Amino acid sequence: MKAKRIIGIVARVFIGLVFVISAVSKYLSIEAFDMFMFEHKLFSWNLTQFLSRLLIGFECFIGLALLFGIYQKQMRWLSIGTLLGFTIYILLKPFLFDVSSDNCHCFGEVWILSDGQTIVKNLVLLALSYFLFWQNGFQINYSKWLLIAFFVAPVATAYIIRPPDIIVYSLYDKSASLNIEKFDTLLLEEELAALKVAEGKKVLCLYSTGCKHCKRTAIKLDVMIARHDLDKSDFVVAFWGKGENISKFYKETAVAQLPTALVPAGLFLSATKGKQPIIVLLDNGKVVDLFRSITIDEGKIVDFLE
Repeated sequence: MKAKRIIGIVARVFIGLVFVISAVSKYLSIEAFDMFMFEHKLFSWNLTQFLSRLLIGFECFIGLALLFGIYQKQMRWLSIGTLLGFTIYILLKPFLFDVSSDNCHCFGEVWILSDGQTIVKNLVLLALSYFLFWQNGFQINYSKWLLIAFFVAPVATAYIIRPPDIIVYSLYDKSASLNIEKFDTLLLEEELAALKVAEGKKVLCLYSTGCKHCKRTAIKLDVMIARHDLDKSDFVVAFWGKGENISKFYKETAVAQLPTALVPAGLFLSATKGKQPIIVLLDNGKVVDLFRSITIDEGKIVDFLE
């Protein structure tokens, strides 16, 4: 009986560590995990960021409770149910969502596992979960409060240290601005003018070819376009940088290529005051609204184009 209990404790600690490592790994690559969640096209960007941090906190909560051996009757079934839920999601994902299977993001970008490798990992953990019934954990004073702390602390940490964009925007001035005189000149640039950017309603995306925030913004907009079946011709991208890097930008982001122009770097940076990305809503060449990457308002963009 003692040997069985030891095996049960080892299994519990191992499974708990995997849950904690999984949560920490997602948190260390939170921006990529946010984007992966958003690519499922289920929720708005703001809601996606709140839910991703809640999921990270939930995983950490399970892991810590298993490591400390408290409330084991409940945590056994919660961990098994979570593993089953994740496995079912992976199996159904190709039929329900248009997202990559190369990285399931169960360990963020710290340790990349394909969907197939993740299923194997989950099946191993489910098999080890059998041994959780060979031990009953520990009786710890104030275990109820400890359990609450195990949930509140990781969730609070996720929201405070790396808060969602909407919280950052509410606390700090992250609004976009343009030098309108230079911007009007930018619209007259040959390549940009040829795309009829000043005619009708257009969403102008001002990007640098090498900017990681621009790439994430492009992915956000690509998801929005697909989710609302927006007309791609209503979007125009103006890049500054090396022309040969434009194809690399689209390849790395895997987004649908939009009408694209390359503009002089000096004029671009003067018009945008050195900031990028900036998303501009234009109505016959007149600026209606501006967004930075963290302030993109999906509803406003959709309403503007309808």
